[in-house]
Parts: sequence; structure tokens; C-alpha cells
Amino acid sequence: MAFSLNKLKNILNTSREGQLAGSGSLEPEIGFKLALHPISKNLYVTVIGARHLPSLFGLSRAHGYLVKVKVFPGDSRFETTLQESSWPVWNEDFKFQLKQKDAKKGQEKTDLQSLLAGHFLSLTIYAILEAPKQETDKRKNSKTLDSKKSAKVAEQEEPKPKSGFLEKTFSSFKSTKAEAIAQKSILEKRRTVGAATWNFDSKLFQNDLKNGLIGTPDIWRPINAITSGITAADSRRENKKGQLEVTLLYTASEDGLNDIVQLTVNRLRCSVQTMQQQEQYKAPLYLKATILEANKAECYWKSDRFVPAISARWDPKSATVKLTVFKASLNKVSIYISLGCKTKMAKKEILGKATIDEKSAYGDSWNECLRQPGIPKTFWVNFE
Repeated sequence: MAFSLNKLKNILNTSREGQLAGSGSLEPEIGFKLALHPISKNLYVTVIGARHLPSLFGLSRAHGYLVKVKVFPGDSRFETTLQESSWPVWNEDFKFQLKQKDAKKGQEKTDLQSLLAGHFLSLTIYAILEAPKQETDKRKNSKTLDSKKSAKVAEQEEPKPKSGFLEKTFSSFKSTKAEAIAQKSILEKRRTVGAATWNFDSKLFQNDLKNGLIGTPDIWRPINAITSGITAADSRRENKKGQLEVTLLYTASEDGLNDIVQLTVNRLRCSVQTMQQQEQYKAPLYLKATILEANKAECYWKSDRFVPAISARWDPKSATVKLTVFKASLNKVSIYISLGCKTKMAKKEILGKATIDEKSAYGDSWNECLRQPGIPKTFWVNFE
């Protein structure tokens, strides 16, 4: 009995000491450690590894994982290499320069707690759905084919004079377009697993390292889903089909004959489960916002096609639709928003829809906007 009690005490002690080394849960988590030089204010972040990362995203399987490392406040950000295991091990170091706020002049020595105050670490984990090796092989093959074709064409055709400025402009346009396409393909293959944050705690910098550095033990943090920043004042819960943030603006004219109703689409958010359901259609999505008068569509805005994601944004300058209407006809105006896709069989699927008017669930926002001309009203809309 005494042996079992001692064994239990040892288990409890090791569990307390190992709280920083891992929670022991089966939820996704990431490990890291920090080293700081108090005089030069250089901070070294070591990304150790991650555990229990999801391997399936809808019908796609993750090829590998990488981490984006960022220290706030600050402008520097880094990415780890790609690791193909769902329990990836990186052990990669990244150097940051700490920025101390409200530093007093003539103060040579700074307290460690004041140096670390206001700083926190952000680690964002991404899954890559396709192997980059296949792309490089395809690019190599395409380059060899293009080189052969260009050699044959060069033998048959005579050299043409260059057009100077126009040719440079056209070549720069081609390069920027190619970069945009490459960036888009990279983003389409990425899926955000989640993020972990850690507020700096001066009490954990207890390990004396070489060259005047002090460090922390291994720290493991849970990987949480990234939220879209809905305020607590918004009582609407997240809908299973996703949510859309919009801005409504009403502009009144002097004679009441040229009033304007304007809607701007800001951003879309949904859960990981919703994104996986959207991926099953194997087709890019689109958003469409239509302003109707007396149930007749008068004008609309339609987004470019985009891949399913937990978060998407649009430029307010382009993602706007507005209608000129008589003030007496405002009670006949309504806004219809739909989220859809077009499958390979040319079949249109509506994945979510919402209506904004005085009789809808957003009647309060609609009426408030009409009562206060010229003041934009931003709110969230749930897809049904």
C-alpha cells in the first residue's frame, strides 16, 4: 500500500513538472522554447514540433505541414520548412528583435519584466494538400519542352527588332501575372489548421544558456481554430452554413428622387466542418449580392471564383453594389445574397442564402441605416 502511495505521489509530481512539456491530451498542440539576450534584446524562437495534427481536409489529404512564426509587436515573420508527418519535428530557430515601449532616456539597464511586457508569440499552422515535388517535375518538363520549341522556332524565324519600352512593360506584366497565378496556386493548396499564442512570462526565463542568453523550458500550447473577430455584442451564433460580414449604407437626396442603397461585402467565415462539406462539391465557390425593387433584380455584384476556406476577404472598392431609388419606394427594396458553386456537370448549387430588408431577421439594422443617412452600418449575416 505504501508503494502504491509513493508511486501515486511520483505521478502527481511528474505531472505538475511536465505541464510545460505537454498537456497529454489528444488535441492538436505545438511545442516551442525561447532564448533571450537581455542586453541586445535579441529573441530566438525555436519551433520544436507538433502533435495530433489532422490529416484529412474534406476529400483531400495533407501532404505536409509548416508553421508561420510571428512576434508582436514587430514586422518580421518566418516560416518553417515543410514536414510530411502528422507529428512533425522541426527544431528550427528564428531570430527577432524585441521592441521596448516607453523606454526612458539614459536608462541603460532594463527590467526583464518591462522588456517583455506587451509582447506575445503567434504560431500559425498550415497544411499543404499537394506534394510540391509533382509541381517541380511538371515545371521542369514544361521548361524542357518550351526550350525545344523555342530552339526550333529560333532556327526557322528571323530575329525581330525589340520595341523598347513597350516590350519591357509587357514582360513586366507577364511576370507579375505569373507571380499572381503562382501565389494563388500556393494559397489554394494551403489549409489553416489553427494557431497558438503565448504571452511572454518573465518567470519562465530561468535557464542560463551560453553567450549571456537566458531561456525557457519546452512549452506546449493547444492549437485553436482561428476566429474572425466577431464582437461579444453580436448575439447571433455562428451558422452551420457560414457567416458574411457586410456594410449597408443609405444616402438620401434633397428631392428624394435619387436616394442610394449600397451594400459592401467585407469577409466570409465558416467552420472547418462547413469548409469540408463545401470541398465535397469539388468546385470553386462564388458570392452574389443582388438588390431588388418590387421583387425584381435591378443590379448585382458577383465575386471571382474562390476555393473553400474558413475565411475570405474582398476589396471594399470592388465588392460593392448600389441602387438609385425613389425614397417613396424604399419599402419595396430588398437585398438577396447567395453563396454557390457550379459543378463539373454544369449544375448550380446554392450552398447558402440570406435576405436583408425590413421584414427579415436583420430588420433592425436595415431600419437603423435608413434612419441615419450617410452613416454606414456593418453587421454579420447568417447563411441559411
